[in-house]
Amino acid sequence: MEKSIGERLKECRIKRQWSQQELAELLHVTRQAVSNWERNKTLPDVYMVKEIASVFDLTLDEFMENTRQAEVTMPKLPGRLLAASFAVILFYFILGGITGRIMVELVAGMVIISVFCQMFLHLYFSSSVKSGNFSMLAGFDSKVEYRVEEVKKVLIQMDMHNSCSAFGAVLLLGLCGFLEAEQREIVSMCAILFYCVDLTLAICFINYRNIERTMVKEKDQKTAKAGYVSLCWYMGWLFSFIGALIVKLEWRSIENNSRESMGYLGWIALFLLVVTAELFFEQYRAKKEVEADRKYKPGMMFWISTALAAGIMFWMLFS
Repeated sequence: MEKSIGERLKECRIKRQWSQQELAELLHVTRQAVSNWERNKTLPDVYMVKEIASVFDLTLDEFMENTRQAEVTMPKLPGRLLAASFAVILFYFILGGITGRIMVELVAGMVIISVFCQMFLHLYFSSSVKSGNFSMLAGFDSKVEYRVEEVKKVLIQMDMHNSCSAFGAVLLLGLCGFLEAEQREIVSMCAILFYCVDLTLAICFINYRNIERTMVKEKDQKTAKAGYVSLCWYMGWLFSFIGALIVKLEWRSIENNSRESMGYLGWIALFLLVVTAELFFEQYRAKKEVEADRKYKPGMMFWISTALAAGIMFWMLFS
């Protein structure tokens, strides 16, 4: 027998172990309104029914028809690509040992990408998808209402992309061991830089593209989108500074781990201090502007930080 809206509402509420008061607070209505709906004394309007469905992480059809889409689970491909990356490293050790072409820097790069990036991120995303707990994710806000199943789908997209990119980078680094010294240095550096840039930009792009799908409230969506202005600014300057630093080290033929190269840690620390402080400040400003129903625009501190970041980078490059 088909259930009424009130019966469906009560069933979903009890399943979540929420009181009528807790549900009322989530919906921004009174407890009496929830009580009346559950007893079918009154009916919520169509907009409120959509809001109720979102609170229970259901589509409107799922809520009304008492159906549920298949639970989102992590596919097997990322795990298989992780195993393939480890196989590439093992194969490189065997073939490199036979030919005497094992390069420590290449092994280090392969291990860092496969273990500390590919494996850790896969385990991290898999755990979040399985448990539905996203509190450890960067940018997660416990005060924001999310559509859990959509967040899981986004994490799977990120894991799939990272797994493919990491496997490609590890494979390319393994092949670099059999190139000539000059070619090996260029190709290996390009592979590592491409992976780092691709991983960062892909995560940002996938997350931004799915903001409206993962967040329930429009104001939270606007806040997240406004925050991407300073985030893109931050990432742009970070990669620019890293590129400038590599150019400087190559230009002056400064060897890694030398005393002179260690001296550039001060430049890195100063630059990170400026751009990170700007990032957090502008993220805070973006949230306040959206809360006040104003359109976010970069403020004076944004442009001051831009000038400081540019000054530090060019001073480091030409000093």
